[in-house]
Amino acid sequence: MSLKDAQRYIRELHKKQSNPYLWPDYLTGLPDRQGVLRKLDSIYPKIGQYGIACVRIAAIHPYLLKYGYDHHAEIIQWAAAILKTVSSEYRGSFVGTAGTHEFVLIAKTSHIYDILKKANSLFKRKTKRYYSDSDIKRGYVLSFQSNEGETVKVGFMGFVAAVITKPTDIEKMDLIPFLSRLCNLAEGEGKDIEEFSEEVAVQ
Repeated sequence: MSLKDAQRYIRELHKKQSNPYLWPDYLTGLPDRQGVLRKLDSIYPKIGQYGIACVRIAAIHPYLLKYGYDHHAEIIQWAAAILKTVSSEYRGSFVGTAGTHEFVLIAKTSHIYDILKKANSLFKRKTKRYYSDSDIKRGYVLSFQSNEGETVKVGFMGFVAAVITKPTDIEKMDLIPFLSRLCNLAEGEGKDIEEFSEEVAVQ
């Protein structure tokens, strides 16, 4: 797997986008929310054998605030392409869209963390090109003062993921929204991956 594979995916996507009716999600070429829910119907009873992750582009809003929207669609397509091409190396994997900057990854439990780590590494490497040399040199994009008076530095884009790999009492229709909220918590705490636990579910 390399960025060349992701680039090839995007080239093929652009060709097929000439007919948007062929694509549930026009921008990425991935299954949309309805496609995700259909996949979840078959996978939900197999959680444990399969893991489910909500994957979000972290720190994209600070990027857009500072640099604008010229490369917005391009960044989303790279995120989709990297997730899709990395996961395609693992049989039985699935990637769909859950929102503008959010995706759902379904993969065997033994594979899902490898996919997330590989995809995150590639995405971070690719998206560095969208930042100025001065931002890269200093190591962050924006900074602000917290309510406690501390300086908070906002870094570069990457993936943040909330993952469930064990059977749960959470209703099937509530699972993706729950993982999305867990993604929010993980991003706020600066984590790349947040794993589901019953303690988190109670919160």
